[in-house]
Formats: sequence, structure tokens, C-alpha cells
Amino acid sequence: MSKHRTTTPGDALGRQLAQALDDAPLPEGVAQRLALARETAVAAGALARETRWVAEAIPAGAAGGASSGRRGQGRWVWLLSGAVLTAGLVAVGQSQWMQQVLGVAQADAALLKDALPPNAYGDPGFTEYLDEKPEAETPLPEDTETVDK
Repeated sequence: MSKHRTTTPGDALGRQLAQALDDAPLPEGVAQRLALARETAVAAGALARETRWVAEAIPAGAAGGASSGRRGQGRWVWLLSGAVLTAGLVAVGQSQWMQQVLGVAQADAALLKDALPPNAYGDPGFTEYLDEKPEAETPLPEDTETVDK
């Protein structure tokens, strides 16, 4: 499989611009800043490689528990946060269950305090009676005063 590149007019323009920038002299301040940035980057890369080699050379737990303490501390944080989350979810579930129980208890209390027997609500004729009942209720005979005294 051969690597075959197709060139476009944009590629040619890019190469010409790159060549022009490479040939152009840099101002003195820019050249110094670039040199300083390169030295800083090289030093940081060397420090990172050295730190990585030291970390790979020391086995886990051989540093007197310093590295294993951080790892263990992370586990405790995860366990503690998981326990708090679980406790919160249990509390929310318990609260919702309690609200449902209280709602059913209030409905039961309203049914039991009502003058109608509870099985009247299950009677299909009762719902028809409620639908046909006129808006202005006539008073019950017990509530009216009799003049025949």
C-alpha cells in the first residue's frame, strides 16, 4: 500500500506561507521569549519524566504509608459519600411512603365520619343518585320545625 498524497492549491499556498515565515527574521524580543519558553518547556518535561521514574521505582506502600494513605482516604470518601447517598434515598422513600399512608388514613377517616355507610360509595345506583340530585337540597324533616305543637 503506497502512501499517495494529493495536493490541492490550498496545500501549495500553505507550504509557501510556511517557507516565508521560516525565512523571515524574528524581532529580538520575540526570539528571546521563544528561547525562554522552550527552555522552560524542556525543563518541565525533564522534571515530569524524572517524577514518573521515581514513582515507578517505589512500590506501592513502601513510602511509609504516605501514598497508600491517600489511596485509602479516597476509598473512605467514596464509601462515606455512598452511605450518605443511600441514607438520603432511604429517607426520601420513607417520607413518600408516610405521605401515602397519611393520605389513605385521611380518606378512611372522612369515610367513617360520614353519615353514609361506606358500602354506599360502591353502589352504582348511588353515583347515579348523586348525578341526578338537584343543586338546592331540601331540608330533612328532622331539621324543619313543626307547627303542630
